[in-house]
Amino acid sequence: MYRILFLILIVLITGCAPKPVPSTPAHCLTSTQLNAYSYDYLSRVSVLLRADAKNIDDFDGFITAIKRNVNDYASMIESSAYLSNVVRFLPIPYAGEVSNVTKLVSRTLLDLNSAAVALECYKQSNGLFLTNFDKLNRSTATSADLAKLAKYADTIVLGDARDLHSSLQKISATTAAIAAASQSISNALESTNGYYNQAKSFVGIHPEINDKVRVNTSKETLNTKIAQLNKKISSLENSADTHRQNIAKARTYAELAIQIDVPSL
Repeated sequence: MYRILFLILIVLITGCAPKPVPSTPAHCLTSTQLNAYSYDYLSRVSVLLRADAKNIDDFDGFITAIKRNVNDYASMIESSAYLSNVVRFLPIPYAGEVSNVTKLVSRTLLDLNSAAVALECYKQSNGLFLTNFDKLNRSTATSADLAKLAKYADTIVLGDARDLHSSLQKISATTAAIAAASQSISNALESTNGYYNQAKSFVGIHPEINDKVRVNTSKETLNTKIAQLNKKISSLENSADTHRQNIAKARTYAELAIQIDVPSL
């Protein structure tokens, strides 16, 4: 009891009464600081997107090259009567391979066209992001402008990146299927006891040494392109992960700044 009275007396004498809790909470960071952080992360995104330009141009070249390879493969199939006739006399599992080639080629060409569209969308969204970012200034950019650009990057740029990634994966899968079909056809050409040539003779087609060479060349070309494409896809995945982290931070800081700028009721 005496101790409590003593403390009350000290408070009255010294004036060290508890301070009232402010109605508006104090912020550790100002909106200006948050805007600067948001700008810095968007700047990182812009630097990486500009650096990725060469990689994106490579995708454009790969899509064109793979389309040319697939078209060449389709032409080889169409111009080689042995593939359409002899396949009926080849042993399992080769009999079903060539019959699927036309479907594989058609599907791959559709995937290639879709990838070309996805790539163009990605290039356009990247370009628009960079154009709008270049209009901003670190010291004068508003929370609203930064949040708007960060949201665009989060929803449109990353969305286009996901679409492109998905399209490229489809190309990789379908071209791999064509390469696998080529391998099976190649195996049939190498079958023992001259079975393949016997089958060709049976249907009235003279054996050609070029048959095996053409199939193997197509297979090797496609496998090379697939390996290169998969490497580029992996690079795109890594870039997208880095962009996603920077964009998320930029958007968070800008939206926090907007909340701070809104006056309390």
